[in-house]
Amino acid sequence: MNDKELPEVMPLDSNYARLVKLATFASIAVAFLLILTKFLVLALTESSTMLASLTDSVMDLLASLINFIAIRYAMQPADSDHRYGHFKAESLASLAQCTFILGSSLFLIMHGAKSIINPSQLENLDFGIIVSLIALVVTAILTFFQGYVIKKTKSSIIEADRLHYLSDIFFNVVVLLSLVLSNYGILRADGIFSVILGLYIAFGALRIGKRALNELLDKELPQEHIDAILALIISTDGVLGIHDLRTRSSGPKIFIQGHLEIYKLATLEEAHHIADKAEETILSKYPNADITLHMEPTNKEN
Repeated sequence: MNDKELPEVMPLDSNYARLVKLATFASIAVAFLLILTKFLVLALTESSTMLASLTDSVMDLLASLINFIAIRYAMQPADSDHRYGHFKAESLASLAQCTFILGSSLFLIMHGAKSIINPSQLENLDFGIIVSLIALVVTAILTFFQGYVIKKTKSSIIEADRLHYLSDIFFNVVVLLSLVLSNYGILRADGIFSVILGLYIAFGALRIGKRALNELLDKELPQEHIDAILALIISTDGVLGIHDLRTRSSGPKIFIQGHLEIYKLATLEEAHHIADKAEETILSKYPNADITLHMEPTNKEN
């Protein structure tokens, strides 16, 4: 979510579940395909960057399988034991992915450093280049579709999954570059690019892990959104003030609680109508909000 803009979210209906599940199925299928092709290229070229790329694809597959399980659980409606729904399963899965990603990035850095110290000549470079180009195109198509799903759903779990495949695109570009440079006798390029990619992936994993932890620990929404919510509430006729505003997010859903200040001589029916109008105003900008507003009498007047 961009902290500077109001979130573009779609209502929590079957479209959300359909798009998120479809993106997960697609990532699993692509991961299987990439693992098979990269294993074949690794056997023929013995490239360090190809080994790094294969490792990343195996991690992608494991993460996608975790996503599939987590999404099925997260999409279950709220029940008597989970009144706020199950969306935090997405954040838990994102956190698990970060562990996988950090582990693979450490492996890449160590293996790349070894290749820098002891470089070796690569074999069957032409075949490796062709297969890497195919993998690059397939992965690019997947990330384009995942980007569309993220724009529509703001799903943190699909965003985390997309990072894997964006890194896989860079992997394939680096593999191509290292194969070409190795063909010209620059053998240490293979290890150098492996280390660079390992650092890049680690940085992205930490960013997603921070977001997942914020959701699990019920961190307040960014100040820009809090200010926007306050403005929407105050703009409602009959609302004379608000205090104790609390916000948090869970998956695509946000939760808003606060105390409305309403003129003390208003009838219960009038106060209830004002609170309803305030909720409607918030929902016009935040359709996925779960809102709880407490009405308090005040001596203030319009």
